[in-house]
Amino acid sequence: MRLRFLWVGKTKNSYIRGLATDYLERVRHMIPCEVIETHDLSKKRSLKAAALVEGEAEEFSRHLSSSGKIVALDENGTQLSSAGFSRWLESELNSGGRSLSFVIGGPEGLSSKITERAQLVLSIGKMTWTHEMCRALLLEQVYRALCILRRIPYHKA
Repeated sequence: MRLRFLWVGKTKNSYIRGLATDYLERVRHMIPCEVIETHDLSKKRSLKAAALVEGEAEEFSRHLSSSGKIVALDENGTQLSSAGFSRWLESELNSGGRSLSFVIGGPEGLSSKITERAQLVLSIGKMTWTHEMCRALLLEQVYRALCILRRIPYHKA
């Protein structure tokens, strides 16, 4: 299985970008994965929030295969513990699927066109995080889950 991480635009904050890159490289040592940064439509100041979210959904849809599974990050999604996420990821890895795409929307959130297609709508927690922070947090949790599965002493229960 190949993991894919899709998000809007480049990570501008150099500290967050460094952290995300570190965890991405750690994940890549364990499983094939890629990051897809879609066009940042927020540069078009004339777009209202709803139009921006729908435009981002169209950008994401270009990169989502009909056969791959989708995890949409959304504040109203299911919250899992790290161990629970690890068990869920193990189930997905063993399912024989070709790809698993994690999708993080921009500052205005994620379109229902994406969340309705998702097999899992996942929340990082009840607190609000910037969409850039969510990138690093998600990558860290994927790395943690893989360490749990491989019994690598990173996760301490």
